[in-house]
Amino acid sequence: MSTSHYDVVTVGGGLGGAALAMAMAKAGARVLILERETKFKDRVRGEFLAPWGVAEAQQLGVADLFRKSGHNVPFMEMGLGRPRDLPSTTPQGVPAMGVSHPEMQELLLQAAVSAGAHVRREAEVTAVETGELPRVQVRQAGGSFETVTARLVVAADGRNSAVRKWARFAVTRDPHPFFFAGVLLTGLAAPHDVGYYCFNPAVAMAAASIYEGADRFRAYLAYPSEGVARLQGEQALPRFLDYSRRTTAFPTVYDGGLHPIGPLASFPCDEDWVEHPYQDGVALIGDAAATTDPVYGQGLSLTLRDVHTLSERLLSDSRWDIAGNEYASEHRRYFSAIHTSCGWLRQMFQEQGAEADQRRAIALSLIASDPTRIPDHIMSGPELPIDDNVRSRFFGAAES
Repeated sequence: MSTSHYDVVTVGGGLGGAALAMAMAKAGARVLILERETKFKDRVRGEFLAPWGVAEAQQLGVADLFRKSGHNVPFMEMGLGRPRDLPSTTPQGVPAMGVSHPEMQELLLQAAVSAGAHVRREAEVTAVETGELPRVQVRQAGGSFETVTARLVVAADGRNSAVRKWARFAVTRDPHPFFFAGVLLTGLAAPHDVGYYCFNPAVAMAAASIYEGADRFRAYLAYPSEGVARLQGEQALPRFLDYSRRTTAFPTVYDGGLHPIGPLASFPCDEDWVEHPYQDGVALIGDAAATTDPVYGQGLSLTLRDVHTLSERLLSDSRWDIAGNEYASEHRRYFSAIHTSCGWLRQMFQEQGAEADQRRAIALSLIASDPTRIPDHIMSGPELPIDDNVRSRFFGAAES
C-alpha cells in the first residue's frame, strides 16, 4: 500500500469540492480531489442560485462557469403583483441563475484541474483518520488501496457524508412533514428570464420552475408527506403537473407540449447540520456541513459561501487549525440566519392547523399590500437582519 501527501484532500468533486480545490490550487497548494463517479448524471438536485449566491460565485471567480452551464434569471414571479426585478431589488444587484447541476460539476472539476489540482475519479474513500496529519484510505478502480495524508481533509461528500461519520461530528436533525419533488422538462410555456415560485398554504404546497438553458426547465413541487402519494417515476408526472397547476398563480406555464427529459423523484425536506463543522484536521462544506429545507433553494448558495469562507481563512493564516475553527464559527452564523428565515417561511406558508390558519389570517393581508414584510434572506442572503423586529413584522405586527 503506497502513501502520498497533499496540503488539501477533498472527498467529493462536485460543486464544493471542485470549487475549493480550484481556489486553493490557484494559490499554490497541492490539492487532491477524490471523486467516486466517473461521470456526473442528472438527478433532482439544487439548480437554483439566488442572487446572493451569484455574488459568491463572482467573488470565487466561477460565475462564468455557472453561466456556461445555465442561464441568468433576472425576474421572479411569486403571485405578489408584478414580477420582481432581482438586480434592482437585492443588495448584490445581480440576477438569479438556473444551472444544469451535472454540467456545472464537470466545468468546475475541469477548472480545478486547470488550476493545478490532481483529480482521481472512480476513487472510493473507505476510511478517514483525524488528527494533526489526517489520513484518507482510498480504493482505486482496479481494487488497489492507497493511504493519502494531508494538512486538511475537506468533506464535500453530501448530506449522507461518510467522512462526517468517520470524523465523529455530532449531527442535529430537524424533520419536516413535507416532500420535495423535481423533474427536468422541455416545452414549459414560460419565458426564459422569469422564475416562478408560488405557495398555496391551503394545500401546503409550493410550486416553482427555473430555466437552465437549452430548452430545459427544472420544475419543483413541495407537498405534504401525509395524504399525498409520493411523486416518483414517470407514471407520477400527470399528478405532479396537476398539483403544480393547482398550486401556482400561473397555471398556464404547464400548458405547453411538455416532455420529461430527466427522472421525477421526491426527497424528504428534513434538515441536518453540524454546529461546528471543523475538528481534528477535517472541515465539512456544503451538504456535509448543513442542509436547509430544499423548498427554499439555498443549497448552492450556502455551498459557495462555505468555499469562499474556508478558502479565505486558509489562505490568510498558515495555522490551519485556527483557520478551520474560524471558518466553523462563521459558518454557524450565516447558516443560522438562513435556517431561521426558512423556518419562518415554512411556518407562514406551509404549516397546517388552527394555529397556522390564525397566523396567516393576521399576516397575509398585510403582506399582500406590502410584500417587503417577507424576510428576503433566500434572495438577498444571510447578512440581512434576522431578529425579533424582522419576525414581528413578518408575522403581522403593526408598523411602529
